Amino acid sequence: MVQLTSYLDVDSVQLDVAAADKAELLRVAGACMARVLPGLPAETITDLLSARERVASTGVGEGIAIPHATCEALQAPRLGLLRTAGPVDFDAVDAQPVRLVMVVLAPKNAQALHLRLLARIARLVRSEQIRRGLYAAETAAEAFAIINEYEAGRS
Repeated sequence: MVQLTSYLDVDSVQLDVAAADKAELLRVAGACMARVLPGLPAETITDLLSARERVASTGVGEGIAIPHATCEALQAPRLGLLRTAGPVDFDAVDAQPVRLVMVVLAPKNAQALHLRLLARIARLVRSEQIRRGLYAAETAAEAFAIINEYEAGRS
């Protein structure tokens, strides 16, 4: 089974990010992911995520968004986790603003793995206990540990 923590690390977790709207939140996500993907500019990542959002919103409800995109330059998927400082309108399916954002970037030739990661994330964030834990986490390491514990119990 695919493990989220194989593609997520503490450096790609940011808590209490400020964003006034969806576009700004996607720019913050792009910058976050660029920190762990040397050679891939933040603008490129933001453009990829924004292009996917123009197809349909990745705001899945319950305050969660899962922006995702594929990129030829990637050799392996990478994940990011952002928690916003306040609610951000994301055109979510339930019309509720988001506070938790799980970013998925995957190689173009890894469609099956990309879909498995999206499914795994959807299961993770469906848990109210996990969401509460991620909202309460005080550090990136604590948020990562919550996901790691979930993964250890669900492998």
